[in-house]
Amino acid sequence: MFWVITFSLVTALLFFTVPNHLLSFDRPLIAQGEGWRIITGNLAHTNGWHLLLNLSGLAVLYSLFREYLAAWRLPLVLLLLCTAVGLGIWWWCPQTQWYMGLSGALHGLFVWGALQDIRYRRHSGWLMLLGVAIKLGLDFYSAGESPVATLIGARVHIESHLIGSGAGLLLGLIPLGLGSQTIKS
Repeated sequence: MFWVITFSLVTALLFFTVPNHLLSFDRPLIAQGEGWRIITGNLAHTNGWHLLLNLSGLAVLYSLFREYLAAWRLPLVLLLLCTAVGLGIWWWCPQTQWYMGLSGALHGLFVWGALQDIRYRRHSGWLMLLGVAIKLGLDFYSAGESPVATLIGARVHIESHLIGSGAGLLLGLIPLGLGSQTIKS
């Protein structure tokens, strides 16, 4: 829980003290050398509701998968997922000029955690993967327009959800030393 609280406090502190335009994924500025935006775009949020939704999502996912996220795993997995989402947007979404939010990485964390459940013979992992696949399909069907888009004041970037889910799938196939701790079945 230490990492969830620390990450949440840092993200909230950034939201309230650093203008979004200094952190957001901004394609022209990244092209000019501001590469940190690949990662920090995941920490910027359009408004307080967006921040609250993302940090609440992180807390829920941590509660679901906390036994797999002990010690250094949560910051490592989040860093890898945030990097993958930022790079994925850079490479595969040239139409995206700016991006803010953690939801792509959260989708990745969900898929990663579902794969850990499957690895430890918890059949709920398969149901979670089916659920996220259905959700991604509905996202694409709605083209990012939803009540959440109104709440956060921006189009939901469904491409980041797909990129994050794919990154979570790839990352979930790599064992991160989980065998060194006791996992209860």
